[in-house]
Amino acid sequence: DEKLLRTSNPMQAIVWGVEDTHNMMMKTYLTFVRLFQGTVRVDQLKGPVGIAHLGTMVAERGLMDLLFFLGLISVNLAVINFLPIPIADGGHFVMLLIERITGKPVSPAIQNITALAGLALIATVFIVVTFNDLSNLFGG
Repeated sequence: DEKLLRTSNPMQAIVWGVEDTHNMMMKTYLTFVRLFQGTVRVDQLKGPVGIAHLGTMVAERGLMDLLFFLGLISVNLAVINFLPIPIADGGHFVMLLIERITGKPVSPAIQNITALAGLALIATVFIVVTFNDLSNLFGG
C-alpha cells in the first residue's frame, strides 16, 4: 500500500512533508494512548538498542528508507519531549502554565521533586525497553 509522490513544486513537497509529519506525530500519541489502554504492550516498544538494530536493517534497504527511519525517530523524540513529564520540555511547559494561572512560580522544592520523579520514570522506561531489546536480540 505504498505510493510514490512526485512533484516539481517545492511548496507541494513541503505541504506533503508537513502532513506526513503530523500523521506520524498522531500515530505516536495514539501508541501512548493504546499503551495505557493495554492494547499495545511495553515489550513492543523499542529502546536505543532496538532502534539501532532496526536502523541497521533499514539501512540495508537503501538511503531513502534510512532517511525516512531517521525522520521517524526525530518525530518520535519530539513527541516524547513534549509529553508533560517533569524533566522534559512538556513538563517545563506545565510548570510555566501553573505559574501563569497562579501568578507565582512553582516552589523549587516541588520542581526538584517532580524533576526527580520524571527522571525516575524515564530511567525505568529506559531500563525496561533496553532489557526487552537485549532479550529479543539474544533470544530471550
